[in-house]
Amino acid sequence: MSIRASADDYSPGEHGLPHMGEVIADHRIKAGWTSQETFAIVCGVDKQTVAYWENQRYLADMNRRIFLCKVLKIPPGLLGLTWASVMDGNNTLTHILNISELLHESAYGLYEDILTLAHTSTDKYSPTASYRFFKHQQELEQIVRQAPDIEKDAWLDLLSRFYQHSTFIAQHHKKDEQALSLADKAISLAAPLHDDELSGAALYRRARVHVIQNRPHLARDDANSALNKAKRARTALKGSSYLLSAETNALYAQGDEHLKTQCRKWQDGAAKLLYNEKAEDDTFLTFNLYAVHHERAKTLLRFALFHTSDDDLAEQLKTKHKSASKELIKDAKNALNTARKHLEIGSSTQEMCLSITEAKIYLIEREYEACARTAKIALQFARTSYSQQGMEEIKQIYAIVSQLAPKNPYVANLGVELETFPK
Repeated sequence: MSIRASADDYSPGEHGLPHMGEVIADHRIKAGWTSQETFAIVCGVDKQTVAYWENQRYLADMNRRIFLCKVLKIPPGLLGLTWASVMDGNNTLTHILNISELLHESAYGLYEDILTLAHTSTDKYSPTASYRFFKHQQELEQIVRQAPDIEKDAWLDLLSRFYQHSTFIAQHHKKDEQALSLADKAISLAAPLHDDELSGAALYRRARVHVIQNRPHLARDDANSALNKAKRARTALKGSSYLLSAETNALYAQGDEHLKTQCRKWQDGAAKLLYNEKAEDDTFLTFNLYAVHHERAKTLLRFALFHTSDDDLAEQLKTKHKSASKELIKDAKNALNTARKHLEIGSSTQEMCLSITEAKIYLIEREYEACARTAKIALQFARTSYSQQGMEEIKQIYAIVSQLAPKNPYVANLGVELETFPK
């Protein structure tokens, strides 16, 4: 997804460098010059010269490489240069050297590593980890403001991805306004870079924020936009967008069998992607068999006793003649059990999410004691993963079940654990 390509994206060239012709052709296309002939006009050369550049494993002419770095915004290292060598030799270079402690040859890779560690850490939402990540984000914002033009787009790409991760940190800590603001920033940075995968991932994350904050119309709009961007993206974003589109559109599927069928098709499409394509990339989206089957369980659960909100569900459960589809409940349980088999080891966040869904299944079945017991398990995982958002969802389950079975001791115990005592 990163605009700043790495040597691994190209065939080997000479002297331990990537194939320079491939680098030049790739960045020419990214810059919008889709034909060699058009780019030749830009450079003031003939088409045959551009073809020559793009056929070479190595360009010996250093001045030519510097020229192409500037015109196409190629990271200098991909053409065997340093960023200092492409400066103009005036006060620009002096300015860059003055901030060398912030911007140096390995800085970009360092911040990419920080982002990777933040996503893969088992305690990524802890107060300490969150504080450190936000401090690194502030450092990155300073670097972006001072970055030379030739590096600007790459740093903006990275900052957008930092904002995307920060969005979920803020949301897990139930900082709704901050989460939405960070999501908006990620999208605004991505849009001018014309990278569908970057924009799609940013839209996906804002859609998730809208889902959590109960703005279904906006969630569906962003999910559909992310899905459109994902048509030209790699597997993780494409599959995650299928699942999100199914989730957000399911809210509008009551009485609409065509839309219900479409939601199932999206989920089936996501499953097929997992079996046919490699799902690893740098979007850091959880797209695996756990995600596919968990989302299927949630959708089946919604269809089993159709509801669009917790208040809607509570009212239906109060009406005794309203009962859930036993067949769909059974299918939802099977999907949830399959998802549990594919849990990531040590992921308390995933354990929390599965337990919340399981508690909702018991709730819809009117098995209030089992609902309270399972919600208590989810609460333990929420505390382990420092998820205020998870705790909020468990409180919403308690708010419903305490209305329906206020005298059940296990329900009362859940209230005690949540420190929600009778008034």
